[in-house]
Amino acid sequence: MRCAVLACVAFETVKVVRPVTFYGADEVHLFHYSRSGDDIYGKFYSEVVRLLKLGVPGIRIVEHSKDPVYDFPAMLRALLDCISKAEADGCDRVLVNASSGPAQFTAAAVVASFMTGARAFTVGTKEYTVPEEDIEKLYFRGGLPVGLSGKIYDPRLITDFPIKMPDEGLVRALRVYRDMRDAMLPVNAHNVIDALKENGLWSYSANRGSSRTSDFQKEAMYYQRHFIDEWKSRGWISKKGRGSKYDLTEDGRNIVDTFYNKS
Repeated sequence: MRCAVLACVAFETVKVVRPVTFYGADEVHLFHYSRSGDDIYGKFYSEVVRLLKLGVPGIRIVEHSKDPVYDFPAMLRALLDCISKAEADGCDRVLVNASSGPAQFTAAAVVASFMTGARAFTVGTKEYTVPEEDIEKLYFRGGLPVGLSGKIYDPRLITDFPIKMPDEGLVRALRVYRDMRDAMLPVNAHNVIDALKENGLWSYSANRGSSRTSDFQKEAMYYQRHFIDEWKSRGWISKKGRGSKYDLTEDGRNIVDTFYNKS
């Protein structure tokens, strides 16, 4: 499988380079914005490129410097285009670093991944380069905390892009299934269907007497098509091997923990 990683270079190096080696990427697309090529942004970009060539010999590095990385619409457009081209070029896995660059790039990275087959990932900082005793010297003015920004431009609303919420019935039904698995209850079709009925999440009614198939067989087929197959297609459930039961994936657990939690 060919893997491409997309990232923004602003004031970080390790946050950009380490994920590329971690995921074993074959190519990396670096978004940055440097007016002169030799300003502070250009120096960070050059160092990232140097580290990538040193750590991953032969990796394909693609530079994207046309649009400012602090412009959300521009970054969303550029990321969508980049993801599309990477997939067309044969990359089976496209990953977007949502922890490098300014907030506008981060927002665009997450939205672009939701709109396509790419996956966004985050990178946490284990150790900072600024010692704790130097924080007041760098981020305080007149003895008061200010932060990295001393002055700002006027706020700008982010353009709306509709992203559909996951189907409520599927999510609530998956939560019922999750609870049964966590309680170590049997999750055969009969038991899960009964649990869905008890929770008002079952609307199918078998057409009685229409064929030789029993009502339960019809319900079981409906359950397979409209629940199991749908959960699988979304990557919410998987099983370790033949004969084992389905369990929720990390994505599946995040879905039921995030959406439609109010009764």
